[in-house]
Amino acid sequence: MARSKASRWMGVLFFCLCGCATSSSYRVLFNDDSAAELSVSSDRFSLECEYLSDVDEKGFYVFYVHVLDQENTATTFFQTNKLDKDGCGSQTKAVERVIRGGKHIYIAGLGDIKDTDVNKNLEYVFPGKGRIRSNGRSLSFVAISNENGLCYDAYGGFEEQPCPSEPFPIWNKVQAYPR
Repeated sequence: MARSKASRWMGVLFFCLCGCATSSSYRVLFNDDSAAELSVSSDRFSLECEYLSDVDEKGFYVFYVHVLDQENTATTFFQTNKLDKDGCGSQTKAVERVIRGGKHIYIAGLGDIKDTDVNKNLEYVFPGKGRIRSNGRSLSFVAISNENGLCYDAYGGFEEQPCPSEPFPIWNKVQAYPR
């Protein structure tokens, strides 16, 4: 009987250690007044296409990449140009491809990640995590890459080389990680 209980406890301990080994991470790699790069695990992303109803021209969308930070709030990267519905959908599929293709995701944006100029009352839905409040930080989306070298530039797509273009050293960091 004692051996049976010990075996069960060892099984539970093994399950907890293995199950908890999948670490979710968020790290600021670079930040200054005009640009930022983050290293984030692939489970910390939410993508969104929002219809712009308050602009003069109708039929445009804005593409958002929401990133869950270590404080359980969301930082938003946004596509600065107006996109039609198909264009926004294409952006979403391309970014999903990068995120699903790796475990460690690198995202670059223009702006200061310390600034909080936007409405903090916004909430975003993160798959498996529920509704997460905005932290008020937003950056202009430039590029996203994974540890396997797949890189998507917001304006040049997968064909842009180098991806991303200056001033972001994200590509060199990606190449330095083991595959």
